[in-house]
Amino acid sequence: MMSFSSETLSKIVNNKDEFVKWLYERYAKKLLAYTIKTYLPDKDDAWSVVYKTLYKIADVAAEREFENEFKFTGFIFKTHINYLRNFLRDNKSFEKHNQEVELHENFTDREPETQSTQNLPLTILQQELEKLEDWQRILLLMRGQDMPYSKISEFVNKPENQLKVYYARLKKQLTENVNAELEKIKTPQHVN
Repeated sequence: MMSFSSETLSKIVNNKDEFVKWLYERYAKKLLAYTIKTYLPDKDDAWSVVYKTLYKIADVAAEREFENEFKFTGFIFKTHINYLRNFLRDNKSFEKHNQEVELHENFTDREPETQSTQNLPLTILQQELEKLEDWQRILLLMRGQDMPYSKISEFVNKPENQLKVYYARLKKQLTENVNAELEKIKTPQHVN
């Protein structure tokens, strides 16, 4: 696999097939993992969005200059998030239909409680992550991959010396919110 440099990028950016291959080898797995974990559990839909991102980058990268790999990666990540948002917006009716089918299957399943309780914490976590701002999700994702705060600050436009505090608060807030939601569901509601 080729390393990143502005010279490497300028050499391969004009050969679209080679460039897409390079992008795929370097970024596809990371984008896919983020997409499945955060937004789209369906692997086919996730791959579709990843491919759209890679081909879009291949189309527009020649028109731009990037100071370093982190700026380039940030550009890819922002482009990918935009495609994810577009996909989710365009597929709201698709999503609603799938939820109805899933609900119907749960009612006819012999063990619906086991199935729903296994997915419940993940569903609540996804809902809580959706409430966060983009920079907060990026911080959680990149720090979860052990990326140093100095590099993360380039993506989120926040001071490096404050990111550690933001990260600790976000983790605590996320944990508390998920636990509170789970507790609400476990505690039966008393009706007067």
